[in-house]
Amino acid sequence: MSSSVSVIATSKSTNVTDDEANTALILSKSDDVNTTQSNAQQHPIEIDISFRYWSAHSMRKFIIIWLDPNMNELNNDYQNSISQLRQIVSSTKVFTDVEQCIDFIIEIENAKFFLILPEAITKTVMPLIHDTPQLDSIYVFCLNNIKDEQWISKWKKIKGVFSDILSICDQLQRNINHYERNGIPVYIISTSSITDLNELDQTFMYSQLLTEILLEMNYEKATKTEFIELCRKQNQDNKVQLHKIDDFERNYEHHSALWWYINESFIVYMLTRALRTQNIATIIKMGFYIKDLHRQIKQIHSASNKNKLMTTYRGQVVANAEFEKLKNSIGSLIAFNSFISTTTSSVEAILYAESAQVDPQLMGIVFQMEIDPSILTIPFVSLSDVYDIPFCENEILFSMHTVFRINKIEQITDYLWSVDLALTSDTDGQLQRLAQRLRKEIEGQNQLHRLGNLLIRMGEFDKAEEIFKTLLETTSNVDLEQVTSFYNQLGCICKEKGNFSSALSYHQKAQEIQQKIAVPNHSALANIYNNIGEVHRLMGEYSTALLYYRKTLIIGQNFVSSDSPMLAIIYNNISQVYNLMGDYSAALSYLQKTLEIQEKNFPLNDSNLIAKYNNADKSDDSIGENSVASLNLQKVFEIQEKVIPFKNPDLAATYENIARMHYAMGEYSIALSHHQKAFEIRQKSLTFDHPLLAITHNNIGQVHYAMGEYSTGLVHHQRALEIQQKSLPLNHPDLAATHNNIGRVYDSMGNYSTALSHLQKTLEIQEESLPPHHPDLATTYENIGRVHYAMREYSIALSLHQKALEIRQKSLMSDHPVLAITHNNIGQVHYAMGEYSTALLHHQRALEIQQKSLPSSHPDLAMTYNNIGEIYVGMIDYSNAILYYKRTLKIQQVAFPSNHPLLAITYSNIGRVHELREHYSDALFNYENALKIRKKALPPNHPSLATTYNSIAEMYRLTGDYSSSLLYHEHTLEIQTKSLPPNHLSLAESHHQIAVILKGLHRYSEAAEHASRGLNIMRHSLEPQQSQVEKYQKYLDEILLIPECSKLTMVKNINEWTYPFLLVLHSSHQSRLHSILFDLTDGHLMPPSLPHECLTKLESNKQVKSIVLEMLSDSVDERDRVLKDFSSVDHIESIYLLGKPPEMSEQRYKFFTSFHKVSIFCEDEEELAVRWALDTANEFRQLGGQCAEAGNIDSAREYFQRGKELYKHLAKIIDQPRSQTP
Repeated sequence: MSSSVSVIATSKSTNVTDDEANTALILSKSDDVNTTQSNAQQHPIEIDISFRYWSAHSMRKFIIIWLDPNMNELNNDYQNSISQLRQIVSSTKVFTDVEQCIDFIIEIENAKFFLILPEAITKTVMPLIHDTPQLDSIYVFCLNNIKDEQWISKWKKIKGVFSDILSICDQLQRNINHYERNGIPVYIISTSSITDLNELDQTFMYSQLLTEILLEMNYEKATKTEFIELCRKQNQDNKVQLHKIDDFERNYEHHSALWWYINESFIVYMLTRALRTQNIATIIKMGFYIKDLHRQIKQIHSASNKNKLMTTYRGQVVANAEFEKLKNSIGSLIAFNSFISTTTSSVEAILYAESAQVDPQLMGIVFQMEIDPSILTIPFVSLSDVYDIPFCENEILFSMHTVFRINKIEQITDYLWSVDLALTSDTDGQLQRLAQRLRKEIEGQNQLHRLGNLLIRMGEFDKAEEIFKTLLETTSNVDLEQVTSFYNQLGCICKEKGNFSSALSYHQKAQEIQQKIAVPNHSALANIYNNIGEVHRLMGEYSTALLYYRKTLIIGQNFVSSDSPMLAIIYNNISQVYNLMGDYSAALSYLQKTLEIQEKNFPLNDSNLIAKYNNADKSDDSIGENSVASLNLQKVFEIQEKVIPFKNPDLAATYENIARMHYAMGEYSIALSHHQKAFEIRQKSLTFDHPLLAITHNNIGQVHYAMGEYSTGLVHHQRALEIQQKSLPLNHPDLAATHNNIGRVYDSMGNYSTALSHLQKTLEIQEESLPPHHPDLATTYENIGRVHYAMREYSIALSLHQKALEIRQKSLMSDHPVLAITHNNIGQVHYAMGEYSTALLHHQRALEIQQKSLPSSHPDLAMTYNNIGEIYVGMIDYSNAILYYKRTLKIQQVAFPSNHPLLAITYSNIGRVHELREHYSDALFNYENALKIRKKALPPNHPSLATTYNSIAEMYRLTGDYSSSLLYHEHTLEIQTKSLPPNHLSLAESHHQIAVILKGLHRYSEAAEHASRGLNIMRHSLEPQQSQVEKYQKYLDEILLIPECSKLTMVKNINEWTYPFLLVLHSSHQSRLHSILFDLTDGHLMPPSLPHECLTKLESNKQVKSIVLEMLSDSVDERDRVLKDFSSVDHIESIYLLGKPPEMSEQRYKFFTSFHKVSIFCEDEEELAVRWALDTANEFRQLGGQCAEAGNIDSAREYFQRGKELYKHLAKIIDQPRSQTP
């Protein structure tokens, strides 16, 4: 009896008025699907609907396991027993191996197992399996007398000892039926302010409305036939279930629904599971049965004479978190959304609830229900009064949506509680007002029409589409009004599904029909124009959208009052288009008209205002009205999740706005969580290529980008691009936004050419789809400018930022905050060009704008103070620099949480000024403050952490503490290696800085190695800088000229490098090797870390390629392929940087990655091969030594042997050079 409990908090509300529901014109809002309302007389209509999303896999499985090591599967008795068990549960499996049985149970988490065991193995098996959560109960099979009853009794899951299979089957059937009839969720309704109609759990309310519609529908025989065919399809391989389905088809009558509920578990199982999980397709498909069962219970109850107070009980198990909500809800209402089974026996209820004690995450509850028949509107029936069935003798079955008041909660044991409930009338005023309001929202010409409208409200668009297609097919062409309405509604559904071309087609059909009607319906025509405009808006065709919205407005102004909700919807939609077109003044003007009308017509907490405040937040933010935006967003928070079903896309939009707030606060993990909730909602209600999913992917990608997780962010942006390229026109503005996001990520990854490529695509789309002075064009120019800035192409960057300024000056007010951002960008470029006075002028202009338009504690002001501080640093005016940085810090400490990443940037900037003033202790203090914040706020491999580690390392270097400096530089390099591409310039700089420290520590060979790596990365970077290449080369040459590096270090490493060779070579080989190495190093042996200058003298290097290939390749074909790849060092480099090509084997890819590690020292291909072989042999030797020290002799021996074999091959190279060259 699993359940889900939800507590709904409440707040004050306003009574529902007639004006809320009776608007003259109902239009499709840009944030909500239109639900056409009609006061026409309802006519019965027979249902003939095929629902595609029928899935038995969503239902939890019951599985019977029979474990017996002595089982004889050929025995007839065994075959008969299995057949009987499968009549109860079709999934019955036999095991003879204990371990296999246990593994099977543990691996399937979403099933409930019933285990049959022979008595002989219980003592062996019980300790191993008893506490497995999936295992429900155990049945001991013993033909003779049980030997140890006391031992058996201590295991709570053992339901008894049985001497025949029939008695086991009887007990199994009873337990499974109990589960199937009792796994019902409950909903808790807080009464702290129950008068708020929007506070009730929306799942319960929508379930109630759905049931009401299904109970009022008329069904024909074909409905049952379709249900039966689906059942057969789901059980096509199960002869037992197929037999039951055949029996149901032959014998089911509407007056026998209760009998089938009691006796056939597959019916109860499907119904209870569907109601518990809100599987709408299954619920609708079983609508005929729900109606028959409810009607039969009602008829029996009406004929009974139960007028006395009575008490029933219900045992239920809930999760601990849900129980805590229940425990704190005394005085609240609790509602059940399904048929609920109770018992007059408290013992039975306790026994069921006690099953919670086997799982510490669960709590057992015994509901004690006081029933007063005089206030009852939900019928119930005592099954023993109707049928003589032993296992139902105490059972009382209630129909759907019974509501109780929670009077008292008491603890019985550590895992068992008693909850006293009193039946209350479902005519409770608060419940009735909410139900009535929702009923008005889904009105239609008949029950099927109402059902379609309800499904739209619930976000079940596929099912709604099938219903409206059915309505269209069954409606006479003479009834043009209704045909128009259905076409229009289908257009709205297709719009929500992201199928814009179909949506436009349906709306245009509706328009054509409506215009043919002799007496035009101005309300309907306005609705159609509005919806056509909405589709064009979503397609990025803003001018066309505005044209249709204006047509709608003309009709509205002529036929409705000035404060009509219809006009509010039109104003809102026009506002959105102006916002998208960059005309923010016009957008705000229309939005204010929207809010004025809505606040007159609807209470503040009405769901109709959600979209308006969301839009207000966006528009106010665009025009710089940040305080207004914050207020509007807070209003959204007050409304969210109260009236919108989980699958409704509007709720996803609310989650994303919440995420935006947390993102702005630097709370990236919380922002990511809310974006993921939005993604979860949209995945459930939308197709896989719906454009809204692309928006969510982009949002998630932006958060990952902010967290420094560039690769993950890039994956989401690329997925967004894939969706948009399939679902949107190639010139749609959303495609431009995604290319922009991808370009920004590549910019941060140092891949500037790819970044420019994507940003150029952004610009091309915007120039085609947007007006010439649209603010988005300015943003793109600025983003391209930032890339050129990073490439040190300052003149190009400056011209692009100036273009952005020209556009914004034409489209924005003179004191718009976005103009300040552009001035700041221009100032930064002038600063980089050394033009400090000009830079300061632009930053001061930015400050003037912000001081007029923003609050004194606004974060953007802090950013401008920061930029001015930066200028003063460049002007060597450190006192003013510190002054402005401290102003920055003061604002940020007020505006942001204490661990916001921007605070870390400011501490770092203050630290840098102290560093320049040679106040190293003060600098170190501020850098460490930055590090503390970043450790808390950012992922462990965020590039900003590497920056801070690097700054601290430099402080230790400047104070002469080289050991500490080296430690922090190594932290820097570790993060950069994980988070940046292998050819990123920052990696080159880190290797160079480590080389400097190692040189200071007189570790010259290591210094030479890091210097070489830094040089090689700089040479092979995507944007190599020649001046830096020359600088790194010069430093490497300086290290190599140090006598200790070229002579003493070699001697020091003689034993480390040459001894393994001498051990494995014959005496004639030893002298040859020693002679070659001696000559190479001018009298010193060569350590493995030296660069290629020494290796080029190796006499046998012309023949080495064929030997190495022979070692690595087992076949001629493989050798030829490797030879081809060997043809270019650039090819090896590309494999290392870009990853394994699809056609390359894993073995070859591993070779190339290891090969690349040594390529940084070598230029000659053959020399590369030698160096790779030597380094690999040495690694085997070192690994063997480590294993030996750890006591792992076998592994040590294996590594030594592999190294020895490689040394032998090297000996062949030296002693027996080959004449041929591959």
